[in-house]
Amino acid sequence: MSDLLTKLKAGRAAQRRVTLPSKDGQGVELGLRVLTEADYMEAGLAAIETLRAAGHEDVNVANADLYEQAKVTELLARALVDPATGKPLVESAAELRGALARADKMFLIDQYLDHEREYSPSEVNMSAEDFAQLLEDVKKNPATPRLSDSSTATLKRLVQSLAEPEAS
Repeated sequence: MSDLLTKLKAGRAAQRRVTLPSKDGQGVELGLRVLTEADYMEAGLAAIETLRAAGHEDVNVANADLYEQAKVTELLARALVDPATGKPLVESAAELRGALARADKMFLIDQYLDHEREYSPSEVNMSAEDFAQLLEDVKKNPATPRLSDSSTATLKRLVQSLAEPEAS
């Protein structure tokens, strides 16, 4: 199994502990887990339902900001876990909306994105050294199993690099 796939699978279980900043220095410690593609889909659909429940028939330019805010809260509701048990921190995004200040939400978003970058093997997060190694593996064995673990963006980058070596 490639190092990147191992890292991806470990990322699902990997937890980052973060402490919400507070004036008294006694911020609440929370856990963050890496979300799956299914989590992202569910969060997007739940955000649409949140807008509908608030009287918006559909997502459009006029309520796009509301949709994005609802979606981020849905994502955080899925990513936040009890750091001691790893179990979900809240049962719903509505529960989280009632508990989080806007500054806390922004802090958690930044922390989550850092955590996701650390455990995601996508081309966007792949170091130049990792990409160079993948490119060498493909040159040596075009049927390398590592290609099955690669994102569309990585495969596209590989094709471009092989077609125009000086561009890589």
